[in-house]
Amino acid sequence: MTKTDTSRISALREALATRVLVLDGAMGTQIHAANLDLDRDYEGHENCVDVVSVTRPEVIQKIHEAYMEAGADLVETNTFGAMPHVLSEFGIANRAREINRVAAQVARAACARISTSSRLRFALGSMGPGTKLATLGHATYEQLKSSYAEQARGLIEGGVDGVLIETCQDPLQIKAAVNGVLRAREEFEIEVPIFVSVTMEVTGTMLVGTEMGAAIALLDPYPIDVLSINCATGPREMGEHVRLLGQTCRKKIMVYPNAGLPQLVDGKTHYPLTPAELADWLVRFVEEDGLRWSAAAAARPPSTSRPWRSASVSALRARASRRTWRRSRASTPPSRCGRTTRSCSSASARTRTARRRSASTS
Repeated sequence: MTKTDTSRISALREALATRVLVLDGAMGTQIHAANLDLDRDYEGHENCVDVVSVTRPEVIQKIHEAYMEAGADLVETNTFGAMPHVLSEFGIANRAREINRVAAQVARAACARISTSSRLRFALGSMGPGTKLATLGHATYEQLKSSYAEQARGLIEGGVDGVLIETCQDPLQIKAAVNGVLRAREEFEIEVPIFVSVTMEVTGTMLVGTEMGAAIALLDPYPIDVLSINCATGPREMGEHVRLLGQTCRKKIMVYPNAGLPQLVDGKTHYPLTPAELADWLVRFVEEDGLRWSAAAAARPPSTSRPWRSASVSALRARASRRTWRRSRASTPPSRCGRTTRSCSSASARTRTARRRSASTS
């Protein structure tokens, strides 16, 4: 059993405190691009990409390594849907711990191969929103909490350096996942870092109607290391939310947008932003909003991470040389996020009020 190394946890937290870290890109699109066999590689479970970590670990490790060779500091395990309540739809819920453990070991092996003494690479356990939301009555809070706890056990056994609860669409699902991870952390006596990333729809709220300010207030009492926003939209549409994160969130912040809003071109999904355009947005988030992690979320192959990694790191160095960078965030032009400084301040006040009223579910 590999099990998470506490020295790597310390190294990850130190890296997060001192520099911008770059996350990998899409996993599912890269797996589908490998043209794997349904019966042999998916074990007959169509679209269950999580099982490929067990059947074809070399394919998954190659994807991880390609992202790191392109400049990623962190890679996510191939476990976005590997919680029992999702795997049950394929009849393999009893294999959740195994699948997560193996996926974590594969990611750790890739990190060990690419890491150098001067630059460590880290593996994060991906924990997606699943297919059932408590607020919509698909499952109970306790059922989700138990399911996420089992996933976290496998990830910790496999040696992840942290867990990323991502693409969150429901506050109750977030609470269930976080508390599930906390249960596993207590069992293993290892304080694996917890990162949470919410998804804001084009409507400006989460799927169940929660606003960004409410999500910040809700998660403030929890022992999470980073609060993030990802997917659903591109960086332009995320601008208002990222700015609110930078001004009101007391945790480190992160963003990994799609490369623009998806478009249908010649029958195929197309993301319109070029790597250079995406890099420009991420640099602005670093300089103006205090972004500490950046990434490209959907449909970006490993080769595209080079330009935005270089730009983001350069921006951090420039920001670090200016002692007034936090003050300069307040002067961000309204044209980028669609809010005036005054309206953002009002949002901050509402967030602080909501934070005081927030009560967590244990």
